[in-house]
Formats: sequence, C-alpha cells, structure tokens
Amino acid sequence: MRPRMMRGGAAALVLGLVLMTIVPSTKAQDYTVGPGDALDISVLGEWNAPAVVDPDGKIVIPLAGEIPVAGLTLPQVTEKVTAVLKPFIRDPQVMVSIRQAANRKQFVYLLGQVLHPGAYEIPGYEVQKQWTVAELIAVAGGPLPGAALPKAIIMRKDTSIPVDLEQLIIEGNASANVSLSAGDVVIVPESKNKVVVMGGVVKPGPYLFREGDHVVDVLSAAGGPTPKAMLSNIGVVRLEGAKPSVKPVNLDKFYKSADAAQNVTLQAGDVVYVPEQGGMGFGELLGSLNGLAYIFLLLK
Repeated sequence: MRPRMMRGGAAALVLGLVLMTIVPSTKAQDYTVGPGDALDISVLGEWNAPAVVDPDGKIVIPLAGEIPVAGLTLPQVTEKVTAVLKPFIRDPQVMVSIRQAANRKQFVYLLGQVLHPGAYEIPGYEVQKQWTVAELIAVAGGPLPGAALPKAIIMRKDTSIPVDLEQLIIEGNASANVSLSAGDVVIVPESKNKVVVMGGVVKPGPYLFREGDHVVDVLSAAGGPTPKAMLSNIGVVRLEGAKPSVKPVNLDKFYKSADAAQNVTLQAGDVVYVPEQGGMGFGELLGSLNGLAYIFLLLK
C-alpha cells in the first residue's frame, strides 16, 4: 500500500523525528550583521580590534575608518574590510567573527496550509545552529491535511527557493531542509488534487490525491470501513464534462478472490462513496441536490 499524506499530528511527530536526525548547519556564516552587533576583526600579523556596529550600520577600523556593514553576512564583511585595507596593507589576511550579537528581533513568516500560520521570531543568535524550515513548521504545529507538501516555496528578497516538504516530512530526507534567513516568507500551498471519501468510513472527507492511488488506498487513509459498510456496493463517481459517470466497485471480490480489477485506479476529483446498511445508496446520493452540492464543496 502506498504511503499517504499525513494529518497534522502525525506529520508533526515525524517532523520531530526528522529534527533529531538533522545535523545543524553553521549559522555564523549566514548571520546578517546589524546595529549593536559587536565584531572581532583581526588582520594576520598586523592588529586585532573590536568593532561595534553603530546605529547607522557602520563600523570603524584602524587605517580605513568608517565602513558600512549593516545587512552583510560575515563573509561579506570580511571581503569588504579586505578591500578597503588593500591600499594600506599588502595582501591583508582578514578574519571577522561575532563577539556578541545585538538583541534584535528578527522574523520569518509562514503562510498557507499549516496549523498556525503567522510571523515567527527567529530564536536568539547561536553560532552553532541555524533555524530551518523543518523547525519553523514544527513550531507552527505541522502541515494541514490539504497541504501540497512538494510545492512549498521560500520567498527571499528577489528570489524564490523551492522546498519539497514531502521529502523532508514524509521521507525524512534531511537534505531537503533549508536554512532560514530573517525576512523569509515560507508558503505551503493548498493541494488542488483531492478525492472525496463519503459514507461508511471512519473519517469521511476530502483527501489528497497522489498519482496511482486506488480505492483501497483512500479507504485506508479515511480510517477504513465501518462495521456497517457495504463493500460490495461501492461507487466511484467521476465528473466527465457536465455529466457524472459512476463506476461500481466490489471490494468483497478484491479481498476474497484477489480480483484486482475491483481496486479501481482513481483520478483527481473522484468521489468514493461507501454505502452503509440501512443508509442512502449511491444512486440516491447522486439524485440529491444537497448531496451533489456537498461533494462539490469538498472538492473546492
């Protein structure tokens, strides 16, 4: 049986396991310098000097004087200091590090199909560790059932970074985990590919469709049939143009006689109805305007 997209609680649990196995990335090189940060700047064989970023985003160093550094990473500051010292020192070997980070609030933003979307403050600066998309989504309670996990993106300034959250959350692939920077906007879109399971199942409702899904797959995702479910009389409705077509499915034959033809391959937008003993039959449901309206609402 093929794996299904997980609901929020299960996905959050897997996120926790993923976070336990991920080796933290180095944050020092990605940290963005800003007012109030205390830097250590050393030039090999020449001098070592502390430098505090002033409210205008500048530092003062020997020989070169004021240098604007706000918004730069440490490697970029190193490159800039090296460039301004070249007229004074032959081939300067510059090292820049953080002595103490300012207590500045920095935020990332999470939008879309997660339990708690919104603005999240990045935890205080830590040289050994950088906040990642997995940590952000875990803090936000995990993805919702309707999330299109493979199609998440990070908007960063003028660029967009694709993130396959299915690889990260479902498959546990730590290489899909992306480090975050202040101001990033993480978007988890809603999947448009759904099937609806109705009637005699434990958890009726819309479910994400994955290419190659069969009737048995979506029934399993819906918690399985109820004791009163009539597995021999299942119907799959498929909208073809303006007219729905109905394909009968007899899962009793599938389970008892291994009749694979009964385990119908589904398409996005299909509705699987499992009638219950004494309940509404599939034909009656289709004949009901309320029933059809409910189906279309679930598929939106």
